[in-house]
Amino acid sequence: MEWFWLATASALFSAAAAVMQKKVLFSLPALEFSLILSLVITVISVWIPFAYPLSSLTLSSLALLILKSILGACAFLLVMIAIEQNELSSALPLLGATPAVTALIAFVLLHETLNGQELVGIGCIMVGTYIVEKRPHTPLFTTLRTSHTHGAIVGAILLFALSSVADRFLLVKTPTHPNVVLFIQHVVYTIVFGIVMLIRKTRLSLTTYSSVFFFILAVALFTFAYRTFQLEATQRAPIALVLAVKRTSIFYASFIGGTFFKEERLFQKLIGAACIIAGGFFILRHLS
Repeated sequence: MEWFWLATASALFSAAAAVMQKKVLFSLPALEFSLILSLVITVISVWIPFAYPLSSLTLSSLALLILKSILGACAFLLVMIAIEQNELSSALPLLGATPAVTALIAFVLLHETLNGQELVGIGCIMVGTYIVEKRPHTPLFTTLRTSHTHGAIVGAILLFALSSVADRFLLVKTPTHPNVVLFIQHVVYTIVFGIVMLIRKTRLSLTTYSSVFFFILAVALFTFAYRTFQLEATQRAPIALVLAVKRTSIFYASFIGGTFFKEERLFQKLIGAACIIAGGFFILRHLS
């Protein structure tokens, strides 16, 4: 059960990062924030190539790592856009569907098995997501259809799922250390966001940046921590199970962020988040 505690630590750090992200996104646009955050994390992790030689990577593993990092960068930017334009407790819950999508992709691509308990658990996750997103007197599909940012969340789910399957292949099928994956991933993130900034001819606001530097540094440290714990857990258990536990961050972030930012329908969202967590633990029962 070591992987479970690693995934739980990842969830706690992820929740802390999400609350801080929302705080910073009141001052910085999503793209600028994503670039600065990735750059800071890259600087923080610059020691990794000296401790873990990158020569251990094969050419094919490096190509896959770069590809999955590009997918992850696009997914991360989509999530930041959604958090920027929505309440934190409204933007995050749909990400709870990621384990279901990941499990199906891993089933097809990596031939990982899914038993009945896991399928029921995934169903609970979907029910919880429905509760979180349901608005009074408004059909759910109307809410999703009229939203300008739910498309970003759905896109992020698919991209995160594909990226997570690539993580599983890199960490289990090939001898790649998690820290090496983490370092190269953030280097690629920085390059991707930098290229997008250049294409859009966007300039960084140094005055605004300096005013939120403390929060950005905190997000960077929390992000580095939760991604490290998640990669370590992924080495020890199937992807869908790790993400099911890691997604308990939805509850923590919804409660803390919803309370701090005084968001609406918080009690309903917490019930939905709890249902998502229950679904995750239902998936885990056959391992205990």
